[in-house]
Amino acid sequence: MIDKITTIAKKLFGTRAAGFYLLSFAIAIGVATFVENDYGTSSAQNVIFKARWFEILLALFGTTILYNIKVFRMVENKKWANLIFHLAIIVILIGAGVTRYFGYEGMMHIREGETANTFLSSENFINFKLIRNGKKYSFEEPANFATLGSNKLDEEYQIGNDLLAVSLQEFVPNPKEEATESMDGVPMLKVVIAGANGREEYWLRQGDKTNINGVNYNFSNTVEPTAFNIFYTGDSLTFQHTQVITQMVMATQTTSTLDGNMPHPLKLRSMYTLGQNGFVFGDFKKKGQLQVQAGDKKVKNESVLGARFAVSYKGQTQNIVLTGMKGSKGQPKVLNYGADRLEMSYGAKDIKLPFSVKCRDFILERYPGTDNPSSYASEVTLVDQRDNTNRDQRIFMNNVMDHDGYRFFQSSYDPDEAGTYLSVNHDLWGTWISYIGYILLTIGLAMTFFAKNTRFSDLMHRLKEFQTKLIFLIFSTMMVGQLNGQTIDVNHSAKFGKVIVQDHRGRLKPMNTLCNEVLRKISKKESLFGLTSEQILLSMTINPAEWEKKELIQVPDHPEIQKITETQSKLAAYAS
Repeated sequence: MIDKITTIAKKLFGTRAAGFYLLSFAIAIGVATFVENDYGTSSAQNVIFKARWFEILLALFGTTILYNIKVFRMVENKKWANLIFHLAIIVILIGAGVTRYFGYEGMMHIREGETANTFLSSENFINFKLIRNGKKYSFEEPANFATLGSNKLDEEYQIGNDLLAVSLQEFVPNPKEEATESMDGVPMLKVVIAGANGREEYWLRQGDKTNINGVNYNFSNTVEPTAFNIFYTGDSLTFQHTQVITQMVMATQTTSTLDGNMPHPLKLRSMYTLGQNGFVFGDFKKKGQLQVQAGDKKVKNESVLGARFAVSYKGQTQNIVLTGMKGSKGQPKVLNYGADRLEMSYGAKDIKLPFSVKCRDFILERYPGTDNPSSYASEVTLVDQRDNTNRDQRIFMNNVMDHDGYRFFQSSYDPDEAGTYLSVNHDLWGTWISYIGYILLTIGLAMTFFAKNTRFSDLMHRLKEFQTKLIFLIFSTMMVGQLNGQTIDVNHSAKFGKVIVQDHRGRLKPMNTLCNEVLRKISKKESLFGLTSEQILLSMTINPAEWEKKELIQVPDHPEIQKITETQSKLAAYAS
């Protein structure tokens, strides 16, 4: 039984197995490059880097390291350099695992003079907010969907005595929403805004209550006090808001001011301005049905993503399509289940910090005479009431703010230069464990050059032996050549060809390979005058004056060269 276990362990964790795992690892990384190029980073992570099989592969490789430490008795034989080198790989793998499962990052946006204690995650989530009996229930579910790989989300949540079930029906990369007329459709209104990625379009269905770019829209027959209320009665659209709204008819450029707290006709293709927000109602469908179709399969960082869900609650199932993008909050969609209201969005989630950061000033410097930025920095104040910390700091390129395991990097800034974007990373233990692994790796590599019982010291010892053998062979060759009339015995030269030498590039190779390369270089042949390349090179060493007269340098078949060399021969001697 023990022998059988030993055999299995050797096959799974032996040196050959380690080589197989390394080869598989290299192939996986190569394939991931092509997957990322064609389908985006999310697909490469989904099918390779974050896949379960890839984690198992790394675990098996790490186990082979430990197994070989035991088998080769590195501790007992005091092979400290090899031991440290192998342990470094284990530590680096552990650091990568800590980062994978416990680290997270995101982006914090702060305007000058404002304070923030949250940042948006870099990973996407399905964010839920259920309003039930006056109480709010907020939770989220990871949703790292991609074009390739298995996209799964099939969860149930117990809320009071009711069960909320959510199931992913389809992932739609780069979705395109189109509303078409349908007998089973409902009134739909298109809202067009100027968002972070340029022109953005959203469809409102009758009954929707949603927030788009900071404006609350209520497309129903009830009035919400703080919302832009839209009514559809008969065949006419009207709206009402508590604030004064500016309306500009795009066709005539006519501008008018509309009083609040009273209804006004809603005009399509007119610009409405509410505070600092502008929007246009581009189209209206009396009986519209929303169709979502996939666009480009490649998912980029700036790509809009879509997902279709079936949501069951209180015995009623509704379908919903959510859209969002990496690093941004998704647009909430509302589902009404009687008196209960469910909001769902697809995108980043807010991560709360145990402290706050205030942006006192953002500074942008430009190259003289141009608008191109040369450097930019954020003057911030970190406030942590837990230990009464109140610290001013300047964050700029290669100058990071560290606090309580969080690291803040200068990332970007607002177009009006009155706000900053800070990249936030929380991976203290993973970072330090990885650094320790790299330090151990460096120490192990350095010890390899000086410690005994290492591969490097063995190669150095063998190289010295080869140098001694080479001197002896050359000396004996000269004696043999003199005894045999300058003709080197073919068997003797064959032994000479087995000597290991180092070429001008540092590569170790047999003398046979070097002799062949030299002869092919000057003669374009592997043998000449009935002699092998080793015989020729040895003969040159013994009697160089004789070989100066031998015709062995190839002359290219070109009229100009033949004119210069004054010969029609294909070979020329060095003395000529």
